[in-house]
Amino acid sequence: MTAPCNATQTLWDKHLIEQVYFRYCEVIDSKDFNRLDEVFIPEAVGDYRSANGHLDPNLASLVARLKVGMGPQSDCGATHHNVLNIRLEIDGDRAVGRANFHAMHRGANGHDGALYVCGGQYDDQWVRTPDGWRIAHRSYRYAVTDGPATMLRATRPPLA
Repeated sequence: MTAPCNATQTLWDKHLIEQVYFRYCEVIDSKDFNRLDEVFIPEAVGDYRSANGHLDPNLASLVARLKVGMGPQSDCGATHHNVLNIRLEIDGDRAVGRANFHAMHRGANGHDGALYVCGGQYDDQWVRTPDGWRIAHRSYRYAVTDGPATMLRATRPPLA
């Protein structure tokens, strides 16, 4: 068996990264935030300052914040996330990715009946790991929002 040529490897790597983008949506919408290790490395930095003021220094911080803001006790009920217009540049075991996102969030508890919709762009730095491609750094930027973002800003602790 011969090794794939560079062009074939690049196409395969792009496909694999796209699958991780799609997995991210699946994990977020299922609210199974502990599975985000299938998307991010443990040391991943999440820069959400332009959207909500948060800079998560690692995956554990991101997961903890998501459990509070979107978990079972939060004011955020069902969600639907989509990633599209994925642009990737592969360089060996590293890649730079940009993807647009569109997300809908149904209100719960104190925001029953509300709908919060947002769209924007992920700017990601990717690394190849023994478990596959993972995000090492994400910058998150809004382009549009509509509705009460406060439903994602809960401050109460998640259920144990």
